[in-house]
Amino acid sequence: MSLPVIAMVLGDPAGIGPELVAKVLSDSALLRQAHFIIIADRDELQKGMAIADRHFPYREVAAPTRADLTVGEACLIHHRGSHPAPFEYGKATAQSGVYILETLEKALELTRCGLAQSICFAPLNKQAMHMGGLTFRDELHWFAHRLNWTSFCCEVNVVDHVWAGRATSHIPFRDIVGQLSVDGILDTIILMHNTLRQAGFAAPRIAVQALNPHGGENGLFGDEELTLIRPAMEKARQQGIAVFGPYPADTTWKAMQNEKLDAVVSMYHDQFATALKMLGFERGVTVQGGLPVPITTANHGTAYNLYGQNAATPSAFEQAVLLAIRMARGSQPTAMPGAQ
Repeated sequence: MSLPVIAMVLGDPAGIGPELVAKVLSDSALLRQAHFIIIADRDELQKGMAIADRHFPYREVAAPTRADLTVGEACLIHHRGSHPAPFEYGKATAQSGVYILETLEKALELTRCGLAQSICFAPLNKQAMHMGGLTFRDELHWFAHRLNWTSFCCEVNVVDHVWAGRATSHIPFRDIVGQLSVDGILDTIILMHNTLRQAGFAAPRIAVQALNPHGGENGLFGDEELTLIRPAMEKARQQGIAVFGPYPADTTWKAMQNEKLDAVVSMYHDQFATALKMLGFERGVTVQGGLPVPITTANHGTAYNLYGQNAATPSAFEQAVLLAIRMARGSQPTAMPGAQ
């Protein structure tokens, strides 16, 4: 079986991204698990290696093909960036934002032509991306637009063996109930099921969280469990998806252990994320869930304050790379439709 191909991007070069790439790919055992095509400014990659005091073999290829890929050696597509100003390190700037968007676009091109099966990007910064021209609220919806993807998508978080998605995300707490719907909860359940299947789970088992204390106590503390959550779960079961609950937030983790469940669908951002981050903040991975291309990254930011210090911990990004490899194995290496 041929090795999967991963398109890798440094993220924001003004942060810890280049250092993390150097630290992770300098592990020769990991480097041999896949073919890596890095889209980066050559100088920024070399600076990352110098900061980390770690190096790995790579060969610069302008337009790589499968024939250019060698086990244990990365390919580099040198991309200088179109913004005329030099990088300013340790801060969010327009030049970093432009560079991030341009390198991510090149990574998408590698998946469109069928060469790469997944993308892994080092931490980026949304403020810099907006300064550089991003018109979407986050990279997930930018990816969806560039891929012409109109189906439901949402951020998925992973720590070790536990996966989590949510029916509502970056909205004010007071708006949560109004944003919940049977179809929205069902979409999230389906997305989690499909994402887990993409990652190799043959029969995912998904916990669904209640919204109200004690699961609403049959309407005494709120009726969203009766009117929204349970109907969505029943529709999911009719599609052959194994869902369990709804579990109160304070007992969900115990149910995960007792029932040997793989994933959680929560109703709002922090409902299960707090437990997940306590499980292993330094190992957390974010998956751009629902997209036709597996895209992963570390579940932390650019840490501008650590630039140049060789102080960045690579464990979360390493897990993101390993998950990109795992999900790439389940992706067919076929060309995708062109994006807008």
